[in-house]
Amino acid sequence: MNRFMIALGLIAGLTTVPALAQDAPVDADGNGTWSMEELKATYPNLSEETFAAMDTSADGQIDAAEYEVAMGANLLMQ
Repeated sequence: MNRFMIALGLIAGLTTVPALAQDAPVDADGNGTWSMEELKATYPNLSEETFAAMDTSADGQIDAAEYEVAMGANLLMQ
């Protein structure tokens, strides 16, 4: 039973990372976050208001956690 639970956890963990990588916009400058310009390349209809709502840390960048929350809330439309 323990082996089954460990295997199930590994499978679940391995399947979520590629899903995020598939949908994620390109981090053109390689800093680990996305700017408004980087997100607009993938989501051309992104408004400044939506970007500001996504940017909960108010640092002008969207990190992976903020991106996941925005995706879950259907804030991003292509």
